[in-house]
Amino acid sequence: MRWFQLLAAAACLLVSSASQAQSPIKHVVFILHENRTFDNLFGTFPNASGATTATISTGQVISLGHTPDRTPLPLNHTWPTEMMVTNFGKMDKFDQLTGCTQNGSLMCLTQYTQADIPNLWKYASTFVLADNFFSSLHGPSFPNHLYVIGAQNGGAVNNTNPITNQGCAAAATTNVVVIDGQGEISTPYPCFDFPTLADSLQAAGLSWRAYNTGSDFAAINHIRNSALWKNIIPISQFAVDAAAGKLPAVSWVLPPGAENQYPTNSVCDGENWTVTQLNALMQGPDWSSTAVFIAWDDFGGFYDHVAPPRVDEYGLGPRVPALVISPYAKPGYVSHVQYDHTSVLKFIETQFGLAALTSRDAASADFSDAFDFTQTPQAPLVLQTRHCPAAAPDSISFLPELVGTTSRVAQVTLSNFNSTAMTISSIVANHDFATSNNCGGSLAPYSPTNGPKTCAISVTFTPTAAGNRSGTLTITDSDSSSPQVLQLGGIGTHLTLAPAIETFSTIPVGSASNFKTATLTNQATGAITISGIVAAGDFTQSNTCGTSLAAGANCSITVRFVPTATGTRFGTVTISDSDSGGPHVLNLTGTGTNVGLAPTSINFGTVTVGTTATSTTATLTNRSRTATVAITGMTVTGSQISGVNTYTQITASDYTIANTTCGATLAPGKNCTITINFTPTLVGPRNGIFNIFEAEADGPQGITLVGSGK
Repeated sequence: MRWFQLLAAAACLLVSSASQAQSPIKHVVFILHENRTFDNLFGTFPNASGATTATISTGQVISLGHTPDRTPLPLNHTWPTEMMVTNFGKMDKFDQLTGCTQNGSLMCLTQYTQADIPNLWKYASTFVLADNFFSSLHGPSFPNHLYVIGAQNGGAVNNTNPITNQGCAAAATTNVVVIDGQGEISTPYPCFDFPTLADSLQAAGLSWRAYNTGSDFAAINHIRNSALWKNIIPISQFAVDAAAGKLPAVSWVLPPGAENQYPTNSVCDGENWTVTQLNALMQGPDWSSTAVFIAWDDFGGFYDHVAPPRVDEYGLGPRVPALVISPYAKPGYVSHVQYDHTSVLKFIETQFGLAALTSRDAASADFSDAFDFTQTPQAPLVLQTRHCPAAAPDSISFLPELVGTTSRVAQVTLSNFNSTAMTISSIVANHDFATSNNCGGSLAPYSPTNGPKTCAISVTFTPTAAGNRSGTLTITDSDSSSPQVLQLGGIGTHLTLAPAIETFSTIPVGSASNFKTATLTNQATGAITISGIVAAGDFTQSNTCGTSLAAGANCSITVRFVPTATGTRFGTVTISDSDSGGPHVLNLTGTGTNVGLAPTSINFGTVTVGTTATSTTATLTNRSRTATVAITGMTVTGSQISGVNTYTQITASDYTIANTTCGATLAPGKNCTITINFTPTLVGPRNGIFNIFEAEADGPQGITLVGSGK
């Protein structure tokens, strides 16, 4: 063990001996739900650091929409996706995420309100809500769950392939992407052997259990394939043990698949499951000595406005919600202390006098701000579960569609949360909307193991006229909420504008871009009157449209970008016309800069391992005549390819910054240089990215680094 780990362990023991005398906590429960961000669940919570608007890739600020009880499809949330959407802390590319557009809405840019999750809000307002709690790794569930049990990920950065969650019991062909500290990628079998907190508890004679046989301890060889596996028990046992006062010192609790709040599952059903578990605990004898932590494992693709801090090459990832529930939790307290999943391990280590497992939990805050062991203990908060919506979402807005053409399919999920079968009498859409389904005449009863039985209802939009079109989808069944009436809307149009978005490259402030052209086409049987075409923002336009566009004819709109300031600049060309679906808008995006970095890519070729290639120098130029540019840092990180995924932000030891003349600032009209060396450490492709961070709104500036070892 390194000296700083020994010091950390000693400090931990000293702190724990002092706090243990004051703390009545004898049981810690860690409940881990799936795939939500803080802004998605608690963005509107009072006194919390939440957001109700988001900046998207066009530079525009939009309001966050409403998340339905279920989303039709999961959102992409892999390591490469997270790096893309967070965009060096700008948090402005979530709209580009695969799967974000669903049912005509930007699903990843939505959030719940108090009315959607009233019991979670009640817990947050009664006990402690942490609004600065981050996922441990900027990636999906599997590696984040490893931090939950061991304060490390074993190098894993993605879910297993295929996603089995069986770890050491998975099929022999199962693998997981692992990246080491030097950026080297491998795809081993997902069975690790690093120490976990369970081992620390075991060695100290303290009891522990993981409630869910799909537990992440399955990925730890010396637990999965030993007598310790007896501590992994069915999730149904937790409420029984909690009610009977038979909880171990530490419980890891993974909700069953249907109730884990994964986006395609019902958030209401997941909330009900949580309420049921906590009611059992609060009405049992262990409540007076228990601390419960409820967190969500990763961002799941949903928007959050807070840039994740970087503590090492793996994280932190985006913010996730966290609740602290205990008789000794400060009442109605919002904690702004920086936490991640390993902070719960730090709390346990502090309470029970255990040494830290890794540098991650050693450095984590221990939730001491969330507790007051001198206060009058809070009484149990026994809540009522609620009837979950049978149909979700409750409305669909279709994108503008040509009159007479049919839209893409939007999906509604019908769920049976009842203990008896749900009979379905009719599913009918009216006006310009049509529907089909696979529901049949009934849905089987709710299963405590598998959750609600569901079926899919497809809805399409075929406008019969231009303008706003509305209708309803009516579902008649035996559920107490029947009939469920969903509002449907869309816009019919005779005009098409292609493309609808034009994106310009980065242009020096005051300079003009190349021209880009969009085509306006009239698909009506008669002429369309055009009363005006106007450009807004840092854009100019010219067109061939005139004042009238004949049936079947088209015209061109040509646009140029002249940035007046640095950073992302957005604008529009608005076409005012006689079509009922108008006005029609061409959305425009470009980036202005005062700083230029050249070249934008360097290829060092093939170099013998261990030898250094000829150094290459890049030049940073401040093109402004008046503004001084502040330079805040430089990094060289890895960028390796594995299948279709690009893994970035791992230290690239093959590349080094050999020399630079760049200081803290760069005066107007001046330039500075950066010299980069390439010394391959292994045979094969060794790619990297150089970034220089400056105070301009378009930063960072980057150079793609390519080389190969032989």
